[in-house]
Amino acid sequence: MLLFSMTASFAQDKEAKITLTFAKVDSVNVCKALVTSEGSPVIEIPVNLSVKRLFSNLALGDAVSTDSTGVATFEVPQDIPSRDGKLTIFAKIEDDENYMNTETSGEVNWGTIVVSDNSNINERSIAAGRNGAPIYFIISSLLVIGLVWGFLIYSVLQVFKIKRLGTINKD
Repeated sequence: MLLFSMTASFAQDKEAKITLTFAKVDSVNVCKALVTSEGSPVIEIPVNLSVKRLFSNLALGDAVSTDSTGVATFEVPQDIPSRDGKLTIFAKIEDDENYMNTETSGEVNWGTIVVSDNSNINERSIAAGRNGAPIYFIISSLLVIGLVWGFLIYSVLQVFKIKRLGTINKD
C-alpha cells in the first residue's frame, strides 16, 4: 500500500501594503505609490493606477514598476472631469506571482469641474417626447398614419363596390 501526501503551496502568499501620496510638482499632478511588505519596500512589482468613474475604474496609463525604494511614480492628467473637483484614485497590484492582489484608494482635488448647460431643455429635439418632438417628425408621422388609414378605407370601399357590381350583373 502506497501512502503519500500532497501539500499545496501558493505562490501568492505574501501580503503587500500600498500607501498613496499626492503632490503637485512643477504644475504636474504626481501620485506616488509606496509598496511595502513586512516593513520593507518591494522592488520591481507592477502597480496599476486608475480613477473612479461612473460604472468602473478608468486606467491612467500602463502599469509602472516600483523602484529600489518601493515607490511607483505616476503623472495624473489634469483634465479628468469631475462634478465637485474630487477624484478617487486607486492603486492596485494584481496578478503578481509573489504577492496577493492588493488595492488602496485616496481622494484628491485634481478634477476639472464640469458644469452642464441645461438652458435648451425645453427646445424641440429628436430625443424629446411628444410635445418636444420636431415639427417635421409630427407631420411625417401623421401623413404616414393618414395614408395607411386612407388605403384601408379605399380597400373596404372597393370590396363594397365589387359586391354591388356583382348584384347588378345578376339581374
